[in-house]
Amino acid sequence: MAPRWRYLLAEVGLGLKRNLLMTLATVVTVTVSLALLGVGMLIRSQVDLARSLLYQEVEVSIFLLDNVTEEQRADFEQELVNNPEVESVLYESKQEAYERAKQIFAGEEALLETLQPEDLPASFRVSLNNPENFDIVRSQYVEYPGVDSVLDQRDALDRFFTLMNLVRRGAIWVAIFQLIAAAALIANTIRITAFARRDQTGIMKLVGATNWYIRMPFILEGIAAGVAGAVLAGGLLLVGMVTLVSGMREQIQFVPFIGVPQVLAVMPWLVLIGGGIAAIAAFLSLRRFLDV
Repeated sequence: MAPRWRYLLAEVGLGLKRNLLMTLATVVTVTVSLALLGVGMLIRSQVDLARSLLYQEVEVSIFLLDNVTEEQRADFEQELVNNPEVESVLYESKQEAYERAKQIFAGEEALLETLQPEDLPASFRVSLNNPENFDIVRSQYVEYPGVDSVLDQRDALDRFFTLMNLVRRGAIWVAIFQLIAAAALIANTIRITAFARRDQTGIMKLVGATNWYIRMPFILEGIAAGVAGAVLAGGLLLVGMVTLVSGMREQIQFVPFIGVPQVLAVMPWLVLIGGGIAAIAAFLSLRRFLDV
């Protein structure tokens, strides 16, 4: 290894040891902030995955009026079958709807005792070739003879996704504030280190060392703290994925969950952001604190 790099690495190690407590505080702050940022990024991946898969399973429910005739029902079913937007059609009578309700509310005896097949509407459960075209299908049939209402299951999913997006935005905003605090902490640590070595840097200038050569050990110290925090944040995300998300996957089987590959894809971004913010904070702190 070239003597110059040996000197730089030795100075980095020496600086980290001299300000061990400040370095640990910096690493912890960066770890928390980047872990929150990673959570926000993973929630976005989770929402995108769930939306893409669940929307394919979404059905449109077209409820019929009680006084619809058998002829109207048959004509309407043929109309749906011939619609190019429709992938499949399933008719569900009042009795079939009642049997399905008994399965769904199997543990609620009080509710089932008051429920009768006549209370439930007959309906068509329609799968679309493109679920995004629900509004087109709805406009075609909402006033069709014998139709009471047209509902899309996406309404419930959209509320769930809206909640997830709010959580994601909250985590990212908290992470941004944490990163600002981490950058300030890194800058302060670098200033303290630079002040402690002011005699050494003054001698280096006298012998002709360039400004970048003098700044480099301090910047590398900041980058080392930032990268260490990013690696620890990635480790926390992996632990959370193995424990928390794995447990949720067993309990909520109808929702597709992201896995370890998504966490591994986020980790390089955390390292890049952690190291980049640390380098910028260190550079700016030296630029204003040292006249080099």
